[in-house]
Amino acid sequence: MKGLSPVLKQTLLYGSSIVLMKGISLLMLPFITHHLPQAEFGQLEIISSIAALGSVVVGLGLEDAMYRFIGADYDKEKRKRNSARIFTLTLLIGVVVIPSGWVLAEWLDAYVPGGLSTYQLRLVLLMLALEGCIAVPLGWLRMQNRAYTFFSMAVGRAFFHAGLTVAMLFMDRGIDGILEASVIAAITQAIILTALQAKDTGFGFSASLTKQSLIYSLPIMASGLMAFSLNGLDRWVLAEVSSLKSVAQFGVAAKFALVVVLLLQPFSMWWMPKRFDILYSVDGRAHAMRFTCYGLIVVMIIAVVVAILAPIAIRFLLPESYMLAAQFTALLIAAALFKEMSELLNLGSFAGETSYAQLAINTISAVIALSTLWWWGNMYGVYGILLALAFTQGLRMILFFFISQSLYYLPYPKFALILTTSLCLVWLTISQYELSITQCFIFLITAPLTLILLAQKLNLIPRTNYFKLKELAA
Repeated sequence: MKGLSPVLKQTLLYGSSIVLMKGISLLMLPFITHHLPQAEFGQLEIISSIAALGSVVVGLGLEDAMYRFIGADYDKEKRKRNSARIFTLTLLIGVVVIPSGWVLAEWLDAYVPGGLSTYQLRLVLLMLALEGCIAVPLGWLRMQNRAYTFFSMAVGRAFFHAGLTVAMLFMDRGIDGILEASVIAAITQAIILTALQAKDTGFGFSASLTKQSLIYSLPIMASGLMAFSLNGLDRWVLAEVSSLKSVAQFGVAAKFALVVVLLLQPFSMWWMPKRFDILYSVDGRAHAMRFTCYGLIVVMIIAVVVAILAPIAIRFLLPESYMLAAQFTALLIAAALFKEMSELLNLGSFAGETSYAQLAINTISAVIALSTLWWWGNMYGVYGILLALAFTQGLRMILFFFISQSLYYLPYPKFALILTTSLCLVWLTISQYELSITQCFIFLITAPLTLILLAQKLNLIPRTNYFKLKELAA
């Protein structure tokens, strides 16, 4: 990597760490689906939804608060001081959550679907208590441009976790073993990151910074809770209106939709911590708009490629009992696409001193999701839930765009974005049909190429100098 620019080097390392971390989890999917009964895999999906909900509550949005209030400060010592204070706050939260979760698990057992045991819930809650002292130090590493350390921490945990999971399944520990592996990996990573953070910044506490951070981050946390209706509640509703086997099919399709998020990470991991620096720089609005458009085109290309490849992967890698999941991927990928587009288009709503705009949007989205998930789920089963997710995520994206623009205007080329998004949705619709291997190969080339050419024609991404490329090739 010696010849690469610092920005490109960081992007590659951050992207590689996320691709490996999440990619290992995806590569484990065939192994897990062959070693767990379908109903138990459905239970595992319910557990993952609880983890998604709990991580929002326990994290309190403090990682975002650190980006917002420390990222804009150019005094290095002050940055360290304030980072130490936010990190100490996450440790205090963890100290409270661990015993509380152990006691509350037995009570929660009666309200969580899927027939989970108290022991399983306790393991999940213990893992969640460690999330704060993992997320904040990882965020600090990104802010310090310590990409190599971030890579080691993220990928090291992924490999360690995968190895433990394989061992537990060979020992026939089932879901209990998978959760025990997760807890051991989380504890190990939390200890190492705590030591690194303590060495770099030490510990500290500030009542004023705590108040300022909570004022900013609590609406983000509440927004995350609302977002549970779009990423977690779907499994709960499906378990009620159908069965754990349907949850398993849905969960497999959702894993492939997650690839869209995963493959965008090289861009997101660089852009998210840097976006405020760029936005508040000279001619920052134009620069921020340009980078956002780059991200939007990239995620569209990723979405159509994944939508074409996912059914083939399911057909050849998973047990025959999971073939129904291939029919669910297109709508879930559309939902993932809209979600990632929202994350790119919401910059204006984060630019102020508070984050109540996100709370309002996510509250509206949550109400609509709750209504449509139960209504359409009861009427049409799993397809109703898929439609509800895609519809609500699309509406959420539109709300974020217009409200963010009203709060902090960025000069987006609206017509160009609408046109490219429409073409992307056409390709997602085509991918829904049963395609031969030859057709998939043709579309795999044609779909991203048409998106790239259209984006270049509309000046959303830089035009390629083909003559120069020929000269370089010669």
